[in-house]
Amino acid sequence: MIEVLVIVPYEELLTLYEETIARVEEQRVHFTTSFLYGTDTRALEKVCDYDIIVVRGMTGRAIKRQYPELTVIDIKMDAFDVTGALLEVKETYPYVKRIGLILPSSSICSAPMLSKLSGIDITMAEVSDEEEMDSTIEKMKMEGSEAFIGGLTLKRICQRKNYKYVHIKTGQSAIETSINDALNAARILDRERKRLALMKSLVDNTPDSILIIDEDGLVIAANSAACSFFKKKSLEGVNADTLFPLGIYKVKEDVELVQNIGEHTVLVTEHPVRMEGEKRATYVSLRLVEDIRRTEKKVRGKLQEKGLVAKYSFSDIVAEDVVMKQLIAKAIRYAKVEGNVLLTGETGTGKELFVQSMHNASPRRDKPFVAVNCAALSEQLLESELFGYTDGAFTGASKGGKTGLFELAQGGTIFLDEIGEMPIRFQAKLLRVIQEKEIRKIGGDEYIPVDVRIMSATNQNIPDLIEKGLFRRDLYYRINLLAIHIPPLRERRDDIPLIFKRFVEKKSKALNIVEPMVEKEAMDGLKKYSWPGNIRELRNVAERAVIFSLSKNITLDTIREIDLDEREETKDLPEIKGKEKAKTSEELYREYAQSGMTLNDFALSVGISRTTLWRKFKNINSENKNETRNN
Repeated sequence: MIEVLVIVPYEELLTLYEETIARVEEQRVHFTTSFLYGTDTRALEKVCDYDIIVVRGMTGRAIKRQYPELTVIDIKMDAFDVTGALLEVKETYPYVKRIGLILPSSSICSAPMLSKLSGIDITMAEVSDEEEMDSTIEKMKMEGSEAFIGGLTLKRICQRKNYKYVHIKTGQSAIETSINDALNAARILDRERKRLALMKSLVDNTPDSILIIDEDGLVIAANSAACSFFKKKSLEGVNADTLFPLGIYKVKEDVELVQNIGEHTVLVTEHPVRMEGEKRATYVSLRLVEDIRRTEKKVRGKLQEKGLVAKYSFSDIVAEDVVMKQLIAKAIRYAKVEGNVLLTGETGTGKELFVQSMHNASPRRDKPFVAVNCAALSEQLLESELFGYTDGAFTGASKGGKTGLFELAQGGTIFLDEIGEMPIRFQAKLLRVIQEKEIRKIGGDEYIPVDVRIMSATNQNIPDLIEKGLFRRDLYYRINLLAIHIPPLRERRDDIPLIFKRFVEKKSKALNIVEPMVEKEAMDGLKKYSWPGNIRELRNVAERAVIFSLSKNITLDTIREIDLDEREETKDLPEIKGKEKAKTSEELYREYAQSGMTLNDFALSVGISRTTLWRKFKNINSENKNETRNN
């Protein structure tokens, strides 16, 4: 409730104000009326209990001087009130030739103009208090003024001295104007209070401890979390040096540092702020490091539920080969800087492993990681998946529309796998997203800003595709700001033992069995094989070896029992008697259809990359369609 005090100097005016206030229909404003005139400071003390003061003349000026923080609404004296009083003088004292006019402001009317209109010599003056009023009246009297016009203070002085006078009374127009001004001020004050209450509630309910420290090192504001942290009922007026061990105020720029305060390790954030005038202060927030860790864990858990998190890090990449170690070091450097990355290499070399590791080592690690296989989607599906669509954008569109992967990846990383397979017409749309950093949903008419780092991968030669007109040169330059080429496994044979053992260990744990030992002869044989399926094929062989091993050792015979790709035979892995020929695409498709497995699981079980398998099945479908048309 906003409390308004109306101060009036005489009973007649009080009645007029009470009649006007009775017509006010403002629920959150309460009016109180009171008699008061003059500038006695003791009499003015009660005004502090109110939010807005409506008052006239010298009393109002005295309140403003003594309580500048209060909102004071003047009951303004206007020219009509003055001319009305002047007419009363002429009627009451028709023989008066000179009048002393004392007003709160000389801007209300002009003395020469009033003299000209009335035919009476008028002297005007402004006063600020009762003492000055008394002396001014005496001065005017000595200069020949026969009667006086002014407010209630003038009236009382003239009554005491037995001087002629006319009291300027407040008219109905001035009354209504002052009440409306008070109501407008009350509405503004009410909105400000609500805003401040909301801000205080937000600040008090934040888990962070927040303090404002002035340039002298004194706390001038603190939220409840800060009081609780420092175990004090109030922190206002406390010297910051007694709270912080390293004296952290008076900063000239944003600062973040970790400190031990008492028994807690906290992240301290400082930000300089300017107060009124030239004064400076420091905004300080404290957050427990343990709380930050819990929050990060919770966020990553939520992203994990949605599948929007990178699972791998550089610790998952094992390498003994010098070139691979250099490549990992380069990828770590790339992770720290912004810039689109293109990874090239044969199928199964671990391009996505590198991409996920770079995301988890980047400043975007706590933001989403979204992967999409460009080869598995048509142009229309690719657009709806990446950009999303609005409600009713096309027949069959989900009600309420769909959020695209670029929006889901906001602030994080989007991985465009097999980007070489992206339809040429769609490449122009992707180029616009990269250049303008905004997307437009299918069926939408507004652009949505996106902050996403793009990492791409391909097993194709992009320059060759550009020459054939299958890939845009300008898009290639955009996605290839940072380039990484991952060599095939046959070019880094020193890594084969490490990677194979890692897969054996993981599969053994998954099956809850004793990890078998890999004999040297078996490992030598593995190193001589060319591994056309690269790491994906090596993983398949390792998992099969764990399953097929009847003893505690994985021997060369164990490896020979596994159906390795016949395209690359070696003398150390001679063809097994009765070994079947490589299966045709049709045979693989029949097996897949009867297996009930997902494409990923089936690809893993037969040791062929998902992309290669998808191409084989795509060719079968194309051939079947052609046969149907020919028939």
